[in-house]
Amino acid sequence: MKYKIDITDSYQYCIDFDGLSGINSYSSLPEIEKRTSTCQMYLENVSVNMYDKIWRAQILSINPESIINIDDDLIILAQKALLTIENICCYDLRIIHKKQDHYHSSGLKFNVKDRYIDFGGYDTEHLDSNIYGSAIFRGKVFLELEEDKILPLMIGCDDQVGGYDGIKKINYNKELEVKMKNKPLDISIFNNIESPIWDFDFYMKYFSTQDGYREAIKNYK
Repeated sequence: MKYKIDITDSYQYCIDFDGLSGINSYSSLPEIEKRTSTCQMYLENVSVNMYDKIWRAQILSINPESIINIDDDLIILAQKALLTIENICCYDLRIIHKKQDHYHSSGLKFNVKDRYIDFGGYDTEHLDSNIYGSAIFRGKVFLELEEDKILPLMIGCDDQVGGYDGIKKINYNKELEVKMKNKPLDISIFNNIESPIWDFDFYMKYFSTQDGYREAIKNYK
C-alpha cells in the first residue's frame, strides 16, 4: 500500500537528512521535469519522523492498520521513498565524488515568500559519492512511502533495531548494495557553476526559518 503525504508546511521536521538517528540516508540525483517544473528524487534508508498528527492522519486515513499506528512518538526507517517538490524556481547541486567537488546550478533566482528546501545523502547508485542539493519552489512538497518498505526505528527514546550494532548493520548492508551497483558517474552532466546558495552568510541574509519550513525574506535575481 502506498501513501502520498503532504509535508509542504513541515518538511523541515519530517525527513532526517542530517543523519541524526545514526542511519546513513541515501538519495538519487534529482530528476527535473521542465514542463511541470517538478523535482523528484528517490530516497533510501532515510529516517522519517511520525510524531505529528498531520503526517500520521494522512496515512491512517488510508490504512488504519499501518505499522505507524504502534505508537504516536515514532520514527520510521523508510527503505524506499519518493520526494517530490512542485513548481520549482531553481535548484543547485554540490556532488562530492571521490573527494572532488562538482557543482551544478540552474540559475539562482527567487522572490520573497518563495520556499527553500535542502536534500541529499549518500548516492544510491554511485560509490564514493555524496549528494547535497537545494531547491527554491512555490508549490507543494510530497513524500511517498510504501507500507512494506517502512520499519519502526525509534519509539520515544527506545530504538527498535538493536541499538548501535543494529544501526551499524543497516548502514553496512546498504553500502554493500551500492557497491553491487557502482555505476560510473558522468561528471559532464554538471555545469560546474557554484551558486552563492552554498555560502552560509548568503543564506542567512536571504532566508528565514519558519515553523516547519524555510522561506525567502528578500528577492534575488
